[in-house]
Amino acid sequence: MIADCVAGSISQTPSLEPADHPLELISLHVPKAFGTSLAEVLVGHYGRERIVGDYAIFLEDSPPATRFWRPRLKRSTAVIHGHFPAVRYADVPARRRVTFLRDPIERTISHFFFWQLEPRHGNPLHGRMLDEHIGLIGFARLPAIQRFYTQTIFGDCDMSSFDLVGTVENLERDWPRFQRLTGIAAPLPHINRNRYPGYAGLKARVLSDGPLTRELRRTLADDIRFYERFV
Repeated sequence: MIADCVAGSISQTPSLEPADHPLELISLHVPKAFGTSLAEVLVGHYGRERIVGDYAIFLEDSPPATRFWRPRLKRSTAVIHGHFPAVRYADVPARRRVTFLRDPIERTISHFFFWQLEPRHGNPLHGRMLDEHIGLIGFARLPAIQRFYTQTIFGDCDMSSFDLVGTVENLERDWPRFQRLTGIAAPLPHINRNRYPGYAGLKARVLSDGPLTRELRRTLADDIRFYERFV
């Protein structure tokens, strides 16, 4: 797992080791939105030892206090990449900040089916979904998922602090922007596919179901409006 490759431990304190220079990059990995593929590019460019992967706390279930817990960074750290609330690093100097979004309906569908196969790993929200046999609409209605962008990830964040907010649907447009911004010349990487059996067909059936997609659109309305600002 890429989280193992670039993992960093979370310290229960908001303090960072002082640094005499800004980080090269803070890269916020929106779950199910190109972040694993991007991490592979970052490891290839910077080297694994210069990257801290902030994946240690369950993003969807983090209590408010943990929004500001973060790793202690070595002076050699160049990049932070992972699943974390954007406000966690709002005050950490960085030359560039980037993130990639995905259409909220497609992201939610992918998240739901991915978790169907994911072994239990201590995430209370994941455990609840499995224990209560929550379906797709019920999953989308969970507060942390319903407002995944507007509250869970980007709540209280000034989006103008990001140098690039790309979208999975516009990677052909946004990857060259990422290259110019960071100086990373790597070609556009492949996008990892959801490993749920028959996922492509299942997703197609969901998206072709008019009442179901209308309910998803209604449920995720706030996040859809947020996402459409960057398409």
